[in-house]
Amino acid sequence: MTRRTGTPPPVNLMSGKEAELNAKEQRGIALSGEWLGGKDRPARGQAGRVTFTYGSTLPSVVCAPLRVCNLELQPGEVVQQIDLGDIARWKATPTVYGTGANQTSVIVIKASDSGLTTTMTVATDRRMYVVQLVSRTKDWMPLVSFVYPEDVQQDWDAYRAAVNRRQQATTLSDGLNAANLDFNFAIRGDSPSWRPVRVYTDGRKTYIQFPGEMRYDESPALVAIGADDKEQLVNYRASGDRYVVDKVLRHAALISGVGSDQTKVEILRERN
Repeated sequence: MTRRTGTPPPVNLMSGKEAELNAKEQRGIALSGEWLGGKDRPARGQAGRVTFTYGSTLPSVVCAPLRVCNLELQPGEVVQQIDLGDIARWKATPTVYGTGANQTSVIVIKASDSGLTTTMTVATDRRMYVVQLVSRTKDWMPLVSFVYPEDVQQDWDAYRAAVNRRQQATTLSDGLNAANLDFNFAIRGDSPSWRPVRVYTDGRKTYIQFPGEMRYDESPALVAIGADDKEQLVNYRASGDRYVVDKVLRHAALISGVGSDQTKVEILRERN
């Protein structure tokens, strides 16, 4: 008959009696039973590892007499205490491999006979493990390890952060992707405090970006310059730290002041 996972083996009780359980205790037993009998199965890991997701269910390590089973913990985790339900027929001792931040603790487990079942608790500087130990004549698991949900979350967080960094590196403050824009504009002339830092087009509009958002009284006027070098009116609007022009500019000028106080910066689209 197959014994239910997590159910302790029969033992000779001194009293032969069972304590009565109240409703709260029965509820606790039911909740524990759900975890003990969880449906999450182990997965194949690297280098022959059998991998459990930490905390999802009661992990079982199957050992055989004269075989050494190894329970691998998280890199950098330090074992503080090991407790066995059956200290007479099971042995569990800690060891380590690796160095520095990659030093990894391993619990070496040995069964003295087959047909044994007990539990083991491992307390570390990070968490507590509760593991079921089962011994068989020939069946055994050489190496058992864990996948940690927080590590998976950290991996996803790191991935999202990397994606955000790439997006920020290629996305301007107006939301346009730099990879889809043409920055082939020359900026010439005077060097006022408002001289544009960049000019670019998305093929429909032209964007003139200034060092910062300007006050209305210091904003230069924008005019297009035709093939005959004459100034032409052009539709544009201020949006934050830039002008948005409703066409692709070929040649334009930003002008502030008049006469000898006039400041002029020219914008010229260059050929690719």
